[in-house]
Amino acid sequence: MDFGAALCFTLGSVLFFWKQYETEAIWLFTLGSVLFMVKPSLRLAREIKLWRMGKIDRLAERERGD
Repeated sequence: MDFGAALCFTLGSVLFFWKQYETEAIWLFTLGSVLFMVKPSLRLAREIKLWRMGKIDRLAERERGD
């Protein structure tokens, strides 16, 4: 995910050098932002699932980095 997001931002930045590609650059920036949001969203969903399953000890281990 991070690589795809970074690639979108880089390509978007390069495309801003040419006025005719401004719309494509904006879309690449938007896509890059969404890709950067996916990773923490998946982690949050996983942590909510663990919490609902009552696996609080696993959440504590994750927080400590065990």
